Amino acid sequence: MRKLTLLTVVLLLALASLSGAMEMRKRIAVAALEDKAGSSYDVGTGLSDVLTTALVNTGAFQVFEREQLTRVMEEQALGTSGLVTQQTAPEIGKLLGVQAIVYGSVTEFSAQEDSVGLGTFMGGIGFSRYTARVGIDIRLIDTTTGEILIAHKAVGEESEVGGAMLVPGMAIAVGSAWDNTLEAKAANQAIEELVNAIMLKMKDTAWMGAVVKADDEKVYLNAGSDSGIEIGMEFRVYQKGEELIDPVTGISLGAEETAIGSIQVMEVKEKYAICRATSGAGFAAGDIVREKAW
Repeated sequence: MRKLTLLTVVLLLALASLSGAMEMRKRIAVAALEDKAGSSYDVGTGLSDVLTTALVNTGAFQVFEREQLTRVMEEQALGTSGLVTQQTAPEIGKLLGVQAIVYGSVTEFSAQEDSVGLGTFMGGIGFSRYTARVGIDIRLIDTTTGEILIAHKAVGEESEVGGAMLVPGMAIAVGSAWDNTLEAKAANQAIEELVNAIMLKMKDTAWMGAVVKADDEKVYLNAGSDSGIEIGMEFRVYQKGEELIDPVTGISLGAEETAIGSIQVMEVKEKYAICRATSGAGFAAGDIVREKAW
């Protein structure tokens, strides 16, 4: 079976939206990729930025960048290694308001030059062929439970005769000289495959938000126009019960949720929305907000 291209996935999502399914931008965070390739370049940080840009460009996600994620982890002292884990993901998700976190590592980042000779009746000629390979291994963690939703490894390879290669000091960043290198082309192949996998998995994940604050007249939602919220949308509100933690693994098993009412969007700002209660009462900060099933 052929791999779906990013364009194909986007078209499929668009058709689903046109068919009546309301698609809102899911909230995810991207952690800095760990460099396990042994490269002399800062490939982990650089490629996590490239992955972030690729996810943003799909239009399917509201993406929180690694700087925001790192700041939250440092402020809350979440993990001495500075790496996201299944145990820390739920707490990070609660603090950032994201549904999933992408983390992983760059497992391969290599470039090779092969000299090729060609003999003719007039003599011989030679040329160099350059090949770059980039491998990225990611995991997508559900911040509600700490469960790994997908584990996916992608490898990209690009070859050219006399192709441009990465040089010392060159930054790995979208829109720079990096874009023209063979390493960038190989990395983009791997990242496109990873984005496809993330999009297809998150499409089956219901959008989720939270109540910021509430009073007798208004309920404030922690998502606005940047998440695809529009005036008139309706949501169900749930009160979260005690979180259940596995005593062996330390991973959250989730928590019971009690439906306490519904809200409708009256006003939309970029980062938040103001709603009114259409049923129920007693809404409070931290309550879970989900799409209303019709």
